[in-house]
Amino acid sequence: MIISILGVSGADADFKNCVAKRDENGNIQYKNKPIYDLKIFNKPQKEYINSIDFLLNNFDREFIFIGTKCAIKFQKDILSTQLKDKNYKFIEIQEDSLNDIFEKIFNILENTNSQEIILDITHGFRHQPIMAIFSSTLSQFLIHKNLKILFAKEIERGKKYEYIYLDNYIEITQLSLLLTGFIKTLNIIPTKKFNLIKLKSFEEFSKSLLSNDKKGVLKKVNELNSHISEIKDKQELKHLQELFNQIEKILQPLLNIENTPEYTQYMTLATLTLDKNYLVVSLAYMFESLREYCSLKFEPLLKAKNIHFKNSYYKNTATMDTIANFQRGHKKNDIQKAYPNLYNKNKNIFSRIDTIYSNLRELRNSLAHINTEKSFEDIKQDLNTLKFKIETIYKDDILKHINYEPTNNIRHKR
Repeated sequence: MIISILGVSGADADFKNCVAKRDENGNIQYKNKPIYDLKIFNKPQKEYINSIDFLLNNFDREFIFIGTKCAIKFQKDILSTQLKDKNYKFIEIQEDSLNDIFEKIFNILENTNSQEIILDITHGFRHQPIMAIFSSTLSQFLIHKNLKILFAKEIERGKKYEYIYLDNYIEITQLSLLLTGFIKTLNIIPTKKFNLIKLKSFEEFSKSLLSNDKKGVLKKVNELNSHISEIKDKQELKHLQELFNQIEKILQPLLNIENTPEYTQYMTLATLTLDKNYLVVSLAYMFESLREYCSLKFEPLLKAKNIHFKNSYYKNTATMDTIANFQRGHKKNDIQKAYPNLYNKNKNIFSRIDTIYSNLRELRNSLAHINTEKSFEDIKQDLNTLKFKIETIYKDDILKHINYEPTNNIRHKR
């Protein structure tokens, strides 16, 4: 399908009657036919009455011409021969209505079965080509059609024009919206395939981050950062440089964090997601961070008594139960059995951690069962407070010297 915005170019116009001027013999008084450079079509340059004349002579497709009543009447007059045996339709728009051309083009794109569409904006009055671009840009986000925007750029006034596609300019506009959204939300809108950038790397990073997939985040963040490094200096993307810089700044804390303790990794992710208002996700990262910190600090105790757990979940749970002096079904875990006086010897520091951990669990339970009491602002403030307290624990490293007394090795396996 080819959609073209109509003007009154191609011949001397009788504007009062919206037709071409004619000589004494009734022949149309065409202007000097300009030369059109057709390199993008792999054709030699050639004279045409106007852009519509070129399209009708070189494409065998469905044509939709959009214009005011006057423009339609004028083009029918000067192109009557070229229109013969063509599949075409004229759609009238109001001369001064911004909404009208926007709606008309969007509706055409939404309802057509054609997957390859050329939108010619060479002609048209004032705002019409601009609104056509706006409408087609929106449609590409929502409808995902393969749309090329065609424009005859003036090389020599009234004498020579060069056809160009505006696809890259439209793509850059769309990318600026998508990247701005990513900066604000760390999420990307799945949309059509772009030529200048791989959105898949953004999309995969987002999925990993927002699904609490820490391993995925560590892998995908490096892939995304590498992709940005590859493309940010492209000449076509130079106007997006500042957006790329902002994204790199956001990603920086995540680069190479696999070389830091696991509890630090979780806390970095908690900070990032809290800043972007993903409160439930951030809470989950904080929760795991505190568990990982405590479990790491309990490692010397486990080694001293040769205590093993089948996976980190059971180890972390046993560690936190020990800190809380909690027995499941009145049954002590292997750490509590091996160190019966551990809680009493470390009650002050354990209680400090347990208070924070209990607050995390209470808030997590509240949000998991649909919070009906606290506002967004209240929850975010609670999380910021808990984050500060957890970071203080790490800074003070209060479990660095747990008071315990190793005895003879006893193997406990769970």
